Amino acid sequence: MRVEVTDRDAIVVHPAGDIDYSSLDPLREALLDARVAGVKEIIVDLEQVSFLDSQGLAVILFAHQRQRSAGGRLVLRNLNEDAYRLLHVTNLSAVIDVDHGDSAPARGLATRQGA
Repeated sequence: MRVEVTDRDAIVVHPAGDIDYSSLDPLREALLDARVAGVKEIIVDLEQVSFLDSQGLAVILFAHQRQRSAGGRLVLRNLNEDAYRLLHVTNLSAVIDVDHGDSAPARGLATRQGA
């Protein structure tokens, strides 16, 4: 999992591989760390994610709700067709912001590598 810190109020989280029941902890921890740090905008870039199941989507939805209740936002970026279909079928595409672009919100990003 790679996390880009764009500034003190925004990060981009880059999970990779499968996001399912057996691999949720790194994503959950990265999203919780961002919230605890007071980050206002979290972008979850799913470009390197090959599979997203309902448990992974639940972690993202919970983080979205926490962000929104604190006046922030969570945005999903670069969903593959299956992930977008899951979002659409669950009607969460109307709830969670989806950005189909690939540009980061700020230039000159510092990168922190995580497990």
